[in-house]
Parts: sequence; C-alpha cells; structure tokens
Amino acid sequence: MTSSVPTGELFTRDDGYFVPTDRSRGPWSPDALHGSPVAALIAFCVEQRLHELGRQPARQPGVQGELRIARQTIDLFRPVPYGKLLVEVVTVRQGRRLAVFQTQVRCEGKLLTQATTLCLRADASLGSVGADHTVEAPQPPEAAIPNRVDRVGNGWVSYPGTLEMRHVVPPGGQDAPVVWIRADAPVLAEAPLTPAVRAASIADFVSPFANMQPGRSGYVNADITLHLHRQPTSEWNYLRIVSRGAADGVATAQAVLGDMSGAYGGCSAASLINP
Repeated sequence: MTSSVPTGELFTRDDGYFVPTDRSRGPWSPDALHGSPVAALIAFCVEQRLHELGRQPARQPGVQGELRIARQTIDLFRPVPYGKLLVEVVTVRQGRRLAVFQTQVRCEGKLLTQATTLCLRADASLGSVGADHTVEAPQPPEAAIPNRVDRVGNGWVSYPGTLEMRHVVPPGGQDAPVVWIRADAPVLAEAPLTPAVRAASIADFVSPFANMQPGRSGYVNADITLHLHRQPTSEWNYLRIVSRGAADGVATAQAVLGDMSGAYGGCSAASLINP
C-alpha cells in the first residue's frame, strides 16, 4: 500500500455500487472508511434524490425556492469497510416546504449505517428574522498555522491526511480548537462538489478536534449531526469547537461551521473512548 497522499474523488461507480478510493480510508484501519467520506456520500445521494423528485422551484401557489439539506443525522453503528457499498435512499415524507429521507448503507447485504436527512425549502425573499447570535469568522486560513495529519507511519494515509488544514487554535490544548479545512474531494470525479456535500465532508471532525489528547488514542464517534442554515460559499471552511463534555468514557461535542463570511451551520457528535 502506498504512503503517498491520494487526491481526487472519494468513490467510483461500479454497476450501482459505490467503491471507495484510497482517499476515503480511516485512521483506525486501512480496511475501514473515515466517517467524513461516508457523510459526504449520504449527502450526495440525498441531493441526487432531490433532483429526481424535482428540485426546481415549487409549482404550488405562494411557495418558492428549492429544497436543500438543513439537517443530517448519521448513526455509525458499524465500521464501513473498504468495499463495494450499496446506498438506498427512501423518501419518508415529501411536502410543500420539507422532505425527509432515510438512507441506509450496506456492504455484502449487511447494514452498516443509516441516516435521516431533513430538507427544507429555502426562499431568499423571506430573509432572516430575529437576532443573530452566530460567531464571526476567525483569522483567514493564510494567516493560520499549516498542518497536514500524517498517517504515513501507520502504513497508509487516511482521509484527514489528504486535506489541507490551517490551525487558528490547534486541537489538543486547553483552548477550544478552531481549524480551517480545505475540502476539495468530490464524491465522484464526474460530480461537482456541492456546498452541502462540502459541509458534510468535514462535519465528522467535531469529535477528533474536541476530544484530541496528546499521547491518547482518543474517542470514536458513533454519530454525526450536521445543521445548515445557509450554503457554504468557498473551499475553505472552519470548524470551531464551542462545547465539549465527557464522563464514564462517553463524550459529546458541538461545533460551529463557517466560511469567510461567517457561520453557516453547526455539527455535533457523541463518542466512546477508544481504550
């Protein structure tokens, strides 16, 4: 197995299946995927279903705009192997102003993970009502400390090691981490990286950034929840940890996600300590 840094897409297609590339590998084993490519794959498949259902402006009187992902919750109850994946998206509810989907990911018939995605109909003419309590963007990425996660010592490079990162506040210290991430990996080579998929592809980092400790193997998250109130607008996105708590081997963490214009949503995770 090569230790060079893979680039390009996260998956290829093979007769209805998604086949991981080397870029999708996780840090715990070269035979299992990182949570971020899985989250990106699910968001991608949901957006494909939105297109199938008709993502154009609603035709009902008084309803405008298009459906887009507002919340995605993924339960990671089994490791996702480095194998051919079957993804099934079921429409639970489709209404005038929202749609709900359940996605299941299988390998060789075994259910590995499932997700619920809530899509809401956004309408720019409605604007924003109420106070804005989101945080400002941190110092720009070019002013932060460059970092690339190095997994070459394990004999493989995991997904985090393929991304460009800039630390405003590095993980593992006493202060809450703030990290810029340049998400550039499309799910498929022929499919442009959409804003929602870009956000999904970094949401999983809420757990390692919040729980990282020098000299410890850290925590493994059992879920990923992403919320989006607007679409990201650039390749560079920041993740700012805002809350973390742990007891009896269980940890929870929440983070703000944003771009150069400020916050566009948030993510959270529940994790188990890795003994």
